[in-house]
Amino acid sequence: MPAWRSVDGIEVTAICTSRPETAEKAATEFAVERPFHDFRSMAADPDIDIIDCGTRPPLRYEMVMAALGAGKHVFNGIPFASNLADAQAMTDAWKKAGTIAAVDAFMQAVPALVQMKEMIDNGWVGEIFGADIAFEAPLFTAQQCNVPDYVWFADPANGASALRNLGSHMLNLLVHFFGPVASVAANSSLALKSWPVNGTVLHPEVPDRASLLLQHVSGLPTRLEANWAKIGGDGFRFSIWGSKGRMEARAPLFPMAHDTRLFGTHNPGLGGVELQEITLRAEYLGVPGCRAMADQPETGLLALASIFVKMRDAIHGKGKASPDFAQALHVQATVEAAARAETERRWIDL
Repeated sequence: MPAWRSVDGIEVTAICTSRPETAEKAATEFAVERPFHDFRSMAADPDIDIIDCGTRPPLRYEMVMAALGAGKHVFNGIPFASNLADAQAMTDAWKKAGTIAAVDAFMQAVPALVQMKEMIDNGWVGEIFGADIAFEAPLFTAQQCNVPDYVWFADPANGASALRNLGSHMLNLLVHFFGPVASVAANSSLALKSWPVNGTVLHPEVPDRASLLLQHVSGLPTRLEANWAKIGGDGFRFSIWGSKGRMEARAPLFPMAHDTRLFGTHNPGLGGVELQEITLRAEYLGVPGCRAMADQPETGLLALASIFVKMRDAIHGKGKASPDFAQALHVQATVEAAARAETERRWIDL
C-alpha cells in the first residue's frame, strides 16, 4: 500500500478482506474510503481500475479471474499460481481482457539489479559465460521461526516450497536477464522437519531446499540455489561472469532498494582477487512520477512502486508493463518442469 500511494496519479480507494468486520477495521486502520468483504463485488465495481491480489496462490486464482473478467487491470503476487493449469488460465484471461497485468517479481526493479543489467548488456563482463543465483537464509530454524507471517509455506496445498516461493522470484530475475529457459535439472529436499511457532510446533510438508541447473534458449548455463532453513546463510547472491570479468549483487536477506549492493572485478589473476564495490548511479535511486526513494527501508517499496509506475503508464498507452503475466507463465512452466525433472531424475525440456 505505501508503494501504491507513492505513485502520482493513483489513489488507493478500496480494500477487501474476507469478513465485514475485518474489512471495516482495515479500511479504518489504513485510511481507505471503501471496505469490501467480497472480492467479486470489488471486481465488479465500475469505479475501480486496478486490483492488487496479494493473498496466497490458491486464493488469488479466483480473485485474478474475477478481476480480469470484469475488465480490470491486475497486479498478482509471486508465486504466480499453484500449478501450470491455473497459470495458463490466468494468462489466457489476461489476453482476452486486453488489460494491463503485472506480477510481484520485484527483484528486477531493485536499483542495483537494474544497473547491473544495463552494465551487463553493455558488455561489462564481456561475453557472458554463466551465472549463479542463490537465496539462503534461516527463515525457519529448529530454534525459532523468524518469519511468522509466512508459516503458510509449510502446507503444499498453498502452492509453497523453497522452489515455488524463493525460486520463482529468482527464476523471474534469470529470465529477465538472460531470456527464456530451454531445459532444467533439479533436486530438492526437506531437512528441517519441525518449526516452533508461537508455542506450538508445525511440521512442514514441502522442500526447504532446491537446486536447479538451467540451460537458457540462448545456450547460457545458469544455476539456482534456494534454501530457507540455512542458519548463517549469506542471504541473496547473484553472480555473472564472462570473458572480461565478474559482477555480483549482494543483499543480507531479500534484495531491497536500500541494502542491495553491487560488486565486480576485471582482474584475471589467480587467487586473492577481491571484488570491488560499484557505486550505484543517482538515476537508479528513484523513479520519475513516484515519491519512493531507494534509501527508504520499507519492504520492496521502490521496486514495487517502479512496477506500478510502468503499469500506470501502460494503462495510459505509454510503454509496456513488466514483469507481466507472459513472463510469469514461463517461470511457472519452469518450476513445474523442475518438479518433473526431480521425479524422473533427468533433464526436462520446456
